[in-house]
Amino acid sequence: MRLNLTLYIILIFFAMATVNSEHQYRNNFSQLDVEKKTMLELKDEKTKLEVEESDKSGNQRIQTIALEKLKMYTPNKKEIKVIR
Repeated sequence: MRLNLTLYIILIFFAMATVNSEHQYRNNFSQLDVEKKTMLELKDEKTKLEVEESDKSGNQRIQTIALEKLKMYTPNKKEIKVIR
């Protein structure tokens, strides 16, 4: 009788351990799925930012800013001085 009770307690213990392990597995899998979605969103945002950066650093944009905001211009031959 005592042996049966001991085996029953061990059986319950291992059953609880199995249920707990399965629960942790499902929680981790769910969190992995959330992290994968976040990773994809961040990759998309990175791609958009790279495109925006390349667009903003283009020569045409720099020239436009130099001409309009900074009032820069290409000097003519009389304005160029060579210093030696």
